[in-house]
Amino acid sequence: MKTKSVTALISIKNQTDGLFTGGKGYAKFIGTDAQLNSIMTEFKQNKHLFFDTTDKSICHFLAENNEYLQSERFDTLTQIVLILLGYESQAAYDNGDKKLETELLKDIVIWQYMNQYARKVAGEPSLEL
Repeated sequence: MKTKSVTALISIKNQTDGLFTGGKGYAKFIGTDAQLNSIMTEFKQNKHLFFDTTDKSICHFLAENNEYLQSERFDTLTQIVLILLGYESQAAYDNGDKKLETELLKDIVIWQYMNQYARKVAGEPSLEL
């Protein structure tokens, strides 16, 4: 059974499919401004579903579908969410919205936790700094 959070995450994956290019250590959006605006609108509406650390369905979905952070792929769903959070964080910074910027930094930390849990579920070692 797919949860609302997993369904929303799959929608983001489907919308961004093929719209990023990159390599080891970087990813670049290659879609149109209209596509990015549409993606960001949906992302902002649904992202609250992604950061519930008690809802492990997201972590299991990431693990089962090999969508956690890894060096072999720049376009994992985990990486795409981090990029979208980065876009939103940069906009908050540019607009001087310190409150939103702080909330987004918390979201990034939670998302990294979700990634680490997904890696554990997948039997992968934790990422080292």
